Amino acid sequence: MKTWVVVADAARARVFNVEGKAIAEIMDLSHPASLQHASEMASDAPGMTSVKGMPSKFGMEEIVSPKEEDAIRFAKQVAEALQAGLADYERLYLIAAPHFLGLLRKDLDKAVQAKIIEEIDKDLTKHTLEDIRAHLPELF
Repeated sequence: MKTWVVVADAARARVFNVEGKAIAEIMDLSHPASLQHASEMASDAPGMTSVKGMPSKFGMEEIVSPKEEDAIRFAKQVAEALQAGLADYERLYLIAAPHFLGLLRKDLDKAVQAKIIEEIDKDLTKHTLEDIRAHLPELF
């Protein structure tokens, strides 16, 4: 049975193909903008606005921070890659940093969701193949 394992966080997604006991990396997506500090992405001061006829000004809060917006964008990119490769796998394991896993779930197509066997909320993007394999079940 063709199995893919996705290991991701907001800056990197690694996709592995598992055949029997062999595991091989087949895709490495990166999003370097997510590694920037929030202060490098936008001003730290909120915008200001005023209401006509009132002398005072009001601070405007961001609904979504620039860093969060980048993570959302990257989650969409990863979801699109999984959709594009849909015919290449029958089972899917998602291992992702907890927050990024939530973002990714929102963008996954129903056909991709149907192939998910297990979700693990851990950030293993910087781990070795052996470490990643150790987090997978012994079923294959």
